[in-house]
Amino acid sequence: MKSKLHKQSLKLTLVGLVAMVLLAASPAHALNHVTVCGQNLNLAGQYVLDNDLDCSGTLASGVEITASNVVLDLAGHTIASTDCDLTKDMGGIFVHGGLSGVKIDGGRVQGFNDGIVINLSTSQVSGMTVTSACVFGIAISGPNNRVDTSVVSLSGADGIGIGSASGTHIVFNDISDNARVGVDISNFSNGNFVENNIINRNGIGAGEQGGVAIFNGTNNLVANNAVNNNFNGIEVESPGNTVRNNTVNGSVSTGIFITTNGAPSTVKLNTVLGNAFVDMSDESSACNGDVWRKNTFQTDLAGAASDGGPEKGCIK
Repeated sequence: MKSKLHKQSLKLTLVGLVAMVLLAASPAHALNHVTVCGQNLNLAGQYVLDNDLDCSGTLASGVEITASNVVLDLAGHTIASTDCDLTKDMGGIFVHGGLSGVKIDGGRVQGFNDGIVINLSTSQVSGMTVTSACVFGIAISGPNNRVDTSVVSLSGADGIGIGSASGTHIVFNDISDNARVGVDISNFSNGNFVENNIINRNGIGAGEQGGVAIFNGTNNLVANNAVNNNFNGIEVESPGNTVRNNTVNGSVSTGIFITTNGAPSTVKLNTVLGNAFVDMSDESSACNGDVWRKNTFQTDLAGAASDGGPEKGCIK
Protein backbone atom coordinates (compact mmCIF):
# COMPACT_ATOMS: atom_id res chain seq x y z
CA MET A 1 0.00 0.00 0.00
CA LYS A 2 2.81 2.36 0.97
CA SER A 3 4.62 1.64 -2.31
CA LYS A 4 1.47 2.36 -4.32
CA LEU A 5 0.96 5.74 -2.59
CA HIS A 6 4.62 6.59 -3.14
CA LYS A 7 4.30 5.87 -6.87
CA GLN A 8 1.16 8.00 -7.13
CA SER A 9 2.89 10.88 -5.33
CA LEU A 10 5.93 10.59 -7.61
CA LYS A 11 3.67 10.58 -10.66
CA LEU A 12 1.86 13.74 -9.53
CA THR A 13 5.20 15.45 -8.83
CA LEU A 14 6.50 14.62 -12.31
CA VAL A 15 3.27 15.88 -13.89
CA GLY A 16 3.66 19.15 -11.98
CA LEU A 17 7.26 19.54 -13.08
CA VAL A 18 6.35 18.96 -16.72
CA ALA A 19 3.56 21.54 -16.47
CA MET A 20 5.97 24.09 -15.01
CA VAL A 21 8.48 23.49 -17.81
CA LEU A 22 5.79 23.86 -20.46
CA LEU A 23 4.53 27.07 -18.85
CA ALA A 24 8.03 28.54 -18.77
CA ALA A 25 8.48 27.69 -22.43
CA SER A 26 5.15 29.22 -23.42
CA PRO A 27 5.42 32.03 -26.02
CA ALA A 28 3.30 34.23 -23.71
CA HIS A 29 6.26 34.36 -21.31
CA ALA A 30 9.03 34.66 -23.89
CA LEU A 31 11.53 37.51 -23.56
CA ASN A 32 11.92 39.61 -26.70
CA HIS A 33 15.20 41.30 -27.59
CA VAL A 34 15.86 44.83 -28.84
CA THR A 35 19.14 44.99 -30.75
CA VAL A 36 18.97 47.65 -33.48
CA CYS A 37 17.96 51.30 -33.96
CA GLY A 38 14.45 51.83 -35.28
CA GLN A 39 13.10 48.54 -33.97
CA ASN A 40 9.29 48.50 -33.81
CA LEU A 41 7.80 46.79 -30.77
CA ASN A 42 4.45 45.92 -32.31
CA LEU A 43 3.34 42.99 -30.15
CA ALA A 44 2.46 42.92 -26.48
CA GLY A 45 5.17 41.40 -24.32
CA GLN A 46 8.35 41.96 -22.38
CA TYR A 47 11.35 43.37 -24.22
CA VAL A 48 14.95 43.87 -23.12
CA LEU A 49 17.62 46.07 -24.72
CA ASP A 50 20.62 43.83 -25.32
CA ASN A 51 23.23 46.52 -26.02
CA ASP A 52 23.82 50.27 -26.32
CA LEU A 53 22.38 51.84 -29.50
CA ASP A 54 23.93 54.83 -31.28
CA CYS A 55 21.27 56.00 -33.75
CA SER A 56 23.10 59.15 -34.92
CA GLY A 57 22.60 59.87 -38.61
CA THR A 58 19.35 57.92 -38.93
CA LEU A 59 17.03 60.92 -38.35
CA ALA A 60 14.62 58.44 -36.80
CA SER A 61 13.48 57.26 -33.40
CA GLY A 62 15.60 54.82 -31.50
CA VAL A 63 12.74 52.48 -30.55
CA GLU A 64 9.10 52.69 -31.66
CA ILE A 65 6.32 51.21 -29.54
CA THR A 66 3.10 50.55 -31.47
CA ALA A 67 1.37 47.95 -29.28
CA SER A 68 -0.32 48.07 -25.90
CA ASN A 69 1.04 46.12 -22.91
CA VAL A 70 4.67 46.44 -23.92
CA VAL A 71 7.26 46.40 -21.14
CA LEU A 72 10.67 47.69 -22.25
CA ASP A 73 13.61 47.12 -19.90
CA LEU A 74 16.77 48.94 -21.04
CA ALA A 75 18.84 46.77 -18.67
CA GLY A 76 21.26 49.61 -17.93
CA HIS A 77 21.94 50.34 -21.61
CA THR A 78 21.79 53.64 -23.52
CA ILE A 79 19.87 54.70 -26.63
CA ALA A 80 21.59 57.78 -28.09
CA SER A 81 21.54 60.10 -31.09
CA THR A 82 23.12 63.45 -31.92
CA ASP A 83 20.37 64.15 -34.53
CA CYS A 84 18.19 67.21 -34.02
CA ASP A 85 15.68 67.91 -36.81
CA LEU A 86 12.38 69.49 -35.79
CA THR A 87 10.76 68.50 -39.09
CA LYS A 88 10.87 64.86 -37.92
CA ASP A 89 8.82 63.05 -35.27
CA MET A 90 11.89 61.67 -33.61
CA GLY A 91 12.29 60.43 -30.06
CA GLY A 92 14.70 58.12 -28.35
CA ILE A 93 11.69 56.01 -27.38
CA PHE A 94 8.47 56.91 -29.18
CA VAL A 95 5.17 55.56 -27.82
CA HIS A 96 2.48 55.92 -30.48
CA GLY A 97 -1.12 57.03 -29.89
CA GLY A 98 -4.01 55.04 -28.52
CA LEU A 99 -1.96 52.57 -26.47
CA SER A 100 -2.17 51.48 -22.84
CA GLY A 101 -0.12 49.46 -20.39
CA VAL A 102 3.27 50.58 -21.74
CA LYS A 103 6.17 50.54 -19.24
CA ILE A 104 9.72 51.80 -19.83
CA ASP A 105 12.47 51.45 -17.27
CA GLY A 106 16.06 50.88 -16.30
CA GLY A 107 18.34 52.75 -18.68
CA ARG A 108 19.40 55.95 -20.41
CA VAL A 109 18.21 57.98 -23.40
CA GLN A 110 20.55 60.66 -24.69
CA GLY A 111 19.86 63.22 -27.43
CA PHE A 112 17.19 63.02 -30.19
CA ASN A 113 14.58 65.77 -30.67
CA ASP A 114 12.81 64.48 -27.56
CA GLY A 115 14.16 61.80 -25.26
CA ILE A 116 10.90 59.92 -24.63
CA VAL A 117 7.60 60.72 -26.37
CA ILE A 118 4.32 59.47 -24.91
CA ASN A 119 1.78 60.36 -27.58
CA LEU A 120 -1.84 60.14 -26.36
CA SER A 121 -1.15 56.83 -24.64
CA THR A 122 -1.17 55.52 -21.06
CA SER A 123 2.39 54.74 -20.05
CA GLN A 124 4.81 54.60 -17.12
CA VAL A 125 8.46 55.68 -17.14
CA SER A 126 10.56 54.58 -14.15
CA GLY A 127 14.23 54.56 -13.25
CA MET A 128 15.35 56.29 -16.45
CA THR A 129 18.03 58.90 -17.13
CA VAL A 130 16.95 61.18 -19.98
CA THR A 131 19.52 63.77 -20.95
CA SER A 132 20.60 66.24 -23.66
CA ALA A 133 17.40 66.16 -25.74
CA CYS A 134 17.18 68.85 -28.39
CA VAL A 135 13.72 70.00 -27.18
CA PHE A 136 11.90 67.98 -24.48
CA GLY A 137 13.42 65.39 -22.23
CA ILE A 138 10.03 63.69 -21.89
CA ALA A 139 6.96 64.86 -23.85
CA ILE A 140 3.61 63.62 -22.52
CA SER A 141 0.05 63.80 -23.83
CA GLY A 142 -3.06 61.78 -23.06
CA PRO A 143 -4.53 60.43 -19.82
CA ASN A 144 -3.06 58.82 -16.72
CA ASN A 145 0.65 58.71 -17.46
CA ARG A 146 3.36 58.47 -14.80
CA VAL A 147 7.04 59.40 -14.60
CA ASP A 148 8.83 58.39 -11.41
CA THR A 149 12.30 57.84 -9.95
CA SER A 150 13.97 59.25 -13.07
CA VAL A 151 16.56 61.93 -13.90
CA VAL A 152 15.67 64.43 -16.64
CA SER A 153 18.41 66.95 -17.43
CA LEU A 154 20.12 69.19 -19.98
CA SER A 155 17.17 69.45 -22.37
CA GLY A 156 17.34 72.22 -24.98
CA ALA A 157 13.90 73.47 -23.91
CA ASP A 158 11.87 71.76 -21.17
CA GLY A 159 12.66 68.78 -18.99
CA ILE A 160 9.13 67.34 -18.93
CA GLY A 161 6.46 68.83 -21.19
CA ILE A 162 2.85 67.98 -20.30
CA GLY A 163 0.46 68.98 -23.10
CA SER A 164 -3.18 68.00 -23.71
CA ALA A 165 -2.85 65.63 -20.77
CA SER A 166 -4.80 64.73 -17.65
CA GLY A 167 -4.12 62.59 -14.61
CA THR A 168 -0.35 62.73 -15.17
CA HIS A 169 1.79 61.96 -12.10
CA ILE A 170 5.34 63.36 -12.05
CA VAL A 171 6.73 62.03 -8.77
CA PHE A 172 10.09 61.36 -7.08
CA ASN A 173 12.25 62.59 -9.97
CA ASP A 174 15.33 64.82 -10.31
CA ILE A 175 14.44 67.38 -13.02
CA SER A 176 17.37 69.77 -13.22
CA ASP A 177 19.57 71.88 -15.52
CA ASN A 178 17.08 72.12 -18.39
CA ALA A 179 17.35 75.25 -20.52
CA ARG A 180 13.82 76.61 -20.07
CA VAL A 181 11.33 74.84 -17.74
CA GLY A 182 11.76 71.83 -15.51
CA VAL A 183 8.06 70.85 -15.76
CA ASP A 184 5.83 72.64 -18.29
CA ILE A 185 2.03 72.21 -18.07
CA SER A 186 0.26 73.60 -21.15
CA ASN A 187 -2.28 73.02 -23.95
CA PHE A 188 -5.36 72.53 -21.77
CA SER A 189 -3.79 70.03 -19.37
CA ASN A 190 -6.06 69.50 -16.37
CA GLY A 191 -5.82 67.51 -13.16
CA ASN A 192 -2.11 66.70 -13.23
CA PHE A 193 0.20 66.18 -10.24
CA VAL A 194 3.82 67.31 -9.79
CA GLU A 195 4.86 66.03 -6.37
CA ASN A 196 7.96 65.12 -4.34
CA ASN A 197 10.51 66.04 -7.00
CA ILE A 198 13.89 67.77 -6.95
CA ILE A 199 13.61 70.60 -9.51
CA ASN A 200 16.80 72.67 -9.59
CA ARG A 201 18.67 75.12 -11.88
CA ASN A 202 16.14 75.21 -14.72
CA GLY A 203 15.65 78.26 -16.95
CA ILE A 204 19.17 79.53 -16.40
CA GLY A 205 20.24 78.95 -20.01
CA ALA A 206 17.16 80.67 -21.48
CA GLY A 207 17.03 83.42 -18.83
CA GLU A 208 13.29 82.82 -18.38
CA GLN A 209 10.74 80.44 -16.82
CA GLY A 210 12.39 77.98 -14.45
CA GLY A 211 11.23 75.21 -12.14
CA VAL A 212 7.53 74.63 -12.83
CA ALA A 213 5.26 76.63 -15.15
CA ILE A 214 1.51 76.18 -15.54
CA PHE A 215 0.79 77.95 -18.81
CA ASN A 216 -2.63 76.48 -19.56
CA GLY A 217 -4.79 74.10 -17.54
CA THR A 218 -6.79 73.85 -14.34
CA ASN A 219 -6.95 71.68 -11.20
CA ASN A 220 -3.22 70.97 -11.38
CA LEU A 221 -1.32 70.38 -8.14
CA VAL A 222 2.33 71.29 -7.51
CA ALA A 223 3.21 69.99 -4.05
CA ASN A 224 6.06 68.88 -1.79
CA ASN A 225 8.84 69.68 -4.28
CA ALA A 226 12.33 71.09 -3.66
CA VAL A 227 12.54 73.90 -6.26
CA ASN A 228 15.87 75.64 -5.83
CA ASN A 229 18.21 77.92 -7.80
CA ASN A 230 16.03 78.13 -10.90
CA PHE A 231 15.47 81.33 -12.93
CA ASN A 232 11.92 81.54 -11.53
CA GLY A 233 10.66 78.97 -9.09
CA ILE A 234 6.97 78.28 -9.79
CA GLU A 235 4.75 80.36 -12.06
CA VAL A 236 0.99 80.09 -12.48
CA GLU A 237 -0.52 81.60 -15.63
CA SER A 238 -3.82 79.69 -15.71
CA PRO A 239 -6.66 79.71 -13.12
CA GLY A 240 -7.80 77.07 -10.67
CA ASN A 241 -4.43 75.59 -9.72
CA THR A 242 -2.80 74.85 -6.35
CA VAL A 243 0.83 75.29 -5.23
CA ARG A 244 1.31 73.73 -1.80
CA ASN A 245 4.08 72.83 0.64
CA ASN A 246 7.04 73.39 -1.70
CA THR A 247 10.47 74.75 -0.81
CA VAL A 248 11.39 77.45 -3.34
CA ASN A 249 14.74 79.09 -2.61
CA GLY A 250 17.50 80.92 -4.45
CA SER A 251 15.70 81.84 -7.69
CA VAL A 252 17.51 84.26 -9.99
CA SER A 253 14.25 86.23 -10.27
CA THR A 254 10.99 85.33 -8.46
CA GLY A 255 10.17 82.44 -6.15
CA ILE A 256 6.41 81.95 -6.76
CA PHE A 257 4.18 84.20 -8.82
CA ILE A 258 0.65 84.30 -10.21
CA THR A 259 -0.16 86.37 -13.29
CA THR A 260 -3.53 88.05 -13.80
CA ASN A 261 -4.44 85.16 -16.13
CA GLY A 262 -3.71 82.72 -13.31
CA ALA A 263 -6.41 84.01 -10.98
CA PRO A 264 -7.97 82.58 -8.97
CA SER A 265 -5.37 80.07 -7.75
CA THR A 266 -4.11 78.97 -4.34
CA VAL A 267 -0.58 79.20 -2.88
CA LYS A 268 -0.21 77.92 0.69
CA LEU A 269 2.20 76.32 3.15
CA ASN A 270 5.28 77.00 0.99
CA THR A 271 8.73 78.09 2.17
CA VAL A 272 10.00 80.72 -0.25
CA LEU A 273 13.24 82.45 0.74
CA GLY A 274 16.34 84.06 -0.71
CA ASN A 275 14.97 84.71 -4.19
CA ALA A 276 16.91 87.53 -5.84
CA PHE A 277 14.08 89.76 -7.13
CA VAL A 278 11.19 88.84 -4.85
CA ASP A 279 10.01 85.77 -2.96
CA MET A 280 6.30 85.88 -3.84
CA SER A 281 4.40 88.02 -6.32
CA ASP A 282 0.83 88.51 -7.51
CA GLU A 283 0.43 90.49 -10.71
CA SER A 284 -2.82 91.99 -9.39
CA SER A 285 -2.56 94.72 -6.73
CA ALA A 286 -5.47 93.17 -4.78
CA CYS A 287 -4.54 89.52 -5.53
CA ASN A 288 -7.69 89.21 -7.70
CA GLY A 289 -9.24 86.29 -5.78
CA ASP A 290 -5.97 84.39 -5.35
CA VAL A 291 -5.49 82.70 -1.97
CA TRP A 292 -2.05 83.13 -0.36
CA ARG A 293 -1.99 81.48 3.08
CA LYS A 294 0.50 80.25 5.68
CA ASN A 295 3.57 80.72 3.50
CA THR A 296 7.05 81.43 4.91
CA PHE A 297 8.73 84.28 3.01
CA GLN A 298 10.36 87.70 3.40
CA THR A 299 9.59 89.82 0.33
CA ASP A 300 6.44 90.21 -1.76
CA LEU A 301 4.81 92.24 -4.51
CA ALA A 302 1.13 92.82 -5.29
CA GLY A 303 0.95 94.57 -8.62
CA ALA A 304 4.08 96.69 -8.89
CA ALA A 305 4.29 97.58 -5.18
CA SER A 306 5.33 95.83 -2.00
CA ASP A 307 2.46 94.04 -0.25
CA GLY A 308 4.06 94.76 3.12
CA GLY A 309 5.74 91.44 3.81
CA PRO A 310 4.44 88.52 5.91
CA GLU A 311 1.00 88.95 7.53
CA LYS A 312 0.35 92.19 5.66
CA GLY A 313 -1.83 92.73 2.60
CA CYS A 314 -3.26 89.86 0.53
CA ILE A 315 -0.06 87.77 0.30
CA LYS A 316 0.38 85.80 3.51
